[in-house]
Amino acid sequence: MTDMTDIIVPPYHVQSTALRLKNGFPYFAHHESISSLWAQRWRPPCEHGIYPFSDGNVLDFDPIFQELIKLSGDSSDILFRPDDYASAFFPAAEHLVKSAEKSEEEGETAKARDLYLRAAAVYRIARFPINRSQLTQLAWERGKAAYLKGGRYLSPPNIAVEIAFTHADISAGDQNVAIQAYLRIPKGKMPSKGWPVLLFICGLDAYKTDNTSRTQIHADGGFATLSFEIPGTGDSPAAPNDPTSPDRLMSSVLGWVHSNASEYGFNIARIVARGISTGGYYAIRIAHTHAEHLFAVAAQGGSCHHMFDAAWIRAQNQMEYPFALADAIAYKFGYRGPDPVGAYTADAGKFSLLKAGLLNKRSCRLLLINGMEDSIFPIEDNFIVARHGVNKDLHARGNRSHMGDPGGEDILCTWLDGVMAGMP
Repeated sequence: MTDMTDIIVPPYHVQSTALRLKNGFPYFAHHESISSLWAQRWRPPCEHGIYPFSDGNVLDFDPIFQELIKLSGDSSDILFRPDDYASAFFPAAEHLVKSAEKSEEEGETAKARDLYLRAAAVYRIARFPINRSQLTQLAWERGKAAYLKGGRYLSPPNIAVEIAFTHADISAGDQNVAIQAYLRIPKGKMPSKGWPVLLFICGLDAYKTDNTSRTQIHADGGFATLSFEIPGTGDSPAAPNDPTSPDRLMSSVLGWVHSNASEYGFNIARIVARGISTGGYYAIRIAHTHAEHLFAVAAQGGSCHHMFDAAWIRAQNQMEYPFALADAIAYKFGYRGPDPVGAYTADAGKFSLLKAGLLNKRSCRLLLINGMEDSIFPIEDNFIVARHGVNKDLHARGNRSHMGDPGGEDILCTWLDGVMAGMP
């Protein structure tokens, strides 16, 4: 028999979408300058209104990025100075808000809506990928204000709601403040048993202001959608550094849905959840920790274990994400000292759902969907989840990167529709 012990199996799928490798991982040239970031990575989705430029207009962003190129000397180093970076976006955003206010005064509500949402999109990119400094926090606050003004004219409108953080543990690092969320109730006649509810779990950089088109699809499909941020991002009061804080967050959100069922017409027997990107990590978790409260969960672009490997973390800043992903995720998980990435890398294993034994728990119905070429989170993590337990569907999409798009959204919505159609 041939000795096979010398064969080394690569720990991760090798992405084919990168033009070259660096230290064994894909390397993307958009990290080399602001002009390459804009031209190669961001302008194409901006032209087509694709996230993170949903609700935005390329005419707003072209001059902003030309100004950024001048300010930075076309050096990507400015991305590590969030206040210097964000400052270039404020004049355009403020002009859009003033134009929206003028249109609103003149009774042109549709025009005002679009201008407010365009302003919110500019503020979004100003604080991208995470609000972690004085000016990016201001961009977040002003972006919310603009989005809420525009959101009133959406159909159905966005409603800001406060959810009591009833399960908060202050000693574990939670804040004793309400969970801020957005609610959209479908138009038309309510079903006899009430509206099914979709909990929309936001991502690392996609906050509750940033998912208009996604929540629109679900609202048009008859779901009451409730959007909220994950620990360490946006307005979330849950402790970023405690692996169990999302359990307290989700218990509080579900408690609010039950308590307010009669006011909003929720059908508490028909609650599903959807998590995007880093929110997919939390979606996988909630499918196991709160299985008895949920009929189904969809995790798009999620992860669970290898995302916390030291080798993967070290490579994240060079792969498909537009900014320094390792730094942003380290901040999100509460590592904010002099060497946040180093501290996060040394400690990250505590967030693994596999190591915590959660994947051995019973889960509700769970969809895992991502692209085989994802270099934000390793596709292998979806395989790990799929191999544990039952009630799990896996879509690993060939020739697709993070989130499995284009086409991933359609598969997810079709899956949810099929799940709901099979309910009693």
